[in-house]
Amino acid sequence: MNKMLVLVRREYWENRSLWITPLVIAGVLLVIAAFGGVHVGDHGNWSFGSRDDDGEIGRLLAAGLSQRQLIYGMTMAVFTSIQLFVLGIVVFFYLLDSLLAERKDRSILFWKSLPISDSQIVGSKLITALVATPIIVLLVSAVTQLVFGLVWWLRFHGTPLGMALMPFDASVWLQVQVAMWALAFATILWYLPIAGYLLLVSVWSRKNAFLWAVLPPIAVLLIEKLIIGSNHFAEFLGRRFGGVFDLLKLDQHGDDAPSSLGGFLSAVGHVFTSYETWLGVVVAAVFAVAVVRFRRYRDES
Repeated sequence: MNKMLVLVRREYWENRSLWITPLVIAGVLLVIAAFGGVHVGDHGNWSFGSRDDDGEIGRLLAAGLSQRQLIYGMTMAVFTSIQLFVLGIVVFFYLLDSLLAERKDRSILFWKSLPISDSQIVGSKLITALVATPIIVLLVSAVTQLVFGLVWWLRFHGTPLGMALMPFDASVWLQVQVAMWALAFATILWYLPIAGYLLLVSVWSRKNAFLWAVLPPIAVLLIEKLIIGSNHFAEFLGRRFGGVFDLLKLDQHGDDAPSSLGGFLSAVGHVFTSYETWLGVVVAAVFAVAVVRFRRYRDES
C-alpha cells in the first residue's frame, strides 16, 4: 500500500496538469460568475450590473420554490459536467503518454532497478487516472459550487435577481453531489476498455502515440467501408463511445426521463447492470495484462 501511494504521488509530481487543470477550470467558472453575463429567459439578456429584464425576473420570482431549486441544481450539475468533460481530455492524453514518456527520458531503467513490479507501475497509473483524479475533480467541483454561491450572494444580495435565483440550497447541493459521483464512476466503468487501449498504445509505441491510437481505427473504418461496404466497426465505436448515455437515457423526455435523484440513480444503475459494461471490464483486464507483459519483457537497454 505504501508503495502504491508513493507511485501515485509520483504521477502527480510528473503530471501536474492532473490537479492544476481542475483548479484552473474552477477559477474560470468563478470569474465568469463574478464578472460575466447571465441569460434570463428567451426574450432578453440580463448582464451583471447593467440592466434588469423585469418580465423574466418577475416570472422567476413568481415561480415556486421547486422551480428555483431545479434551476439551481441544473446550474451546479453543469459546473461538474464541465469539469468532468475536461477531465476526460486530460486523462486521454495522460494515459497515452504515461508509459511512453518513461521510455523517452529513460527513467524506466531507474524504476526497473527498484523492487517495484510492472503490475504496480501500471496499476498506479490506472488508479491515478481513473480513481484519484476523478475524486479530486469532484471535490474541487463541490467546493467551487459553494464558492459560487458566496460570490452570487455577495453580488446580488438584496437585488431582484438575487431573490429570484437562490445562491445555495443544501439539500439540492447534496443531491447534485450524489448524482454526479454516481454518474462519474459509472462512466469511468464504461470507458475502462478505452483506457486500457490507450495504455497499450502508450507501452507499445516508440513515438507519436496519438497517431498510433487514432490511425488504426480510422484505417479499419475505411477498409471496411471500401471493401465490404458496411459500417459495423463504426457502429461498434459509436456504441462504445456513446452507449453509456443511451443507457442513462439522459436525452429522454416524459415519463422515462430521470426527474429526481432516485430516478437519476436508477438510470445510472442501468450502466452497472448492462452486460456491455462488464464485457468492457473483461476487455480492459486483458489490455492491462498485455500492458504489464509488454513493459516487463520489452528491451529498453
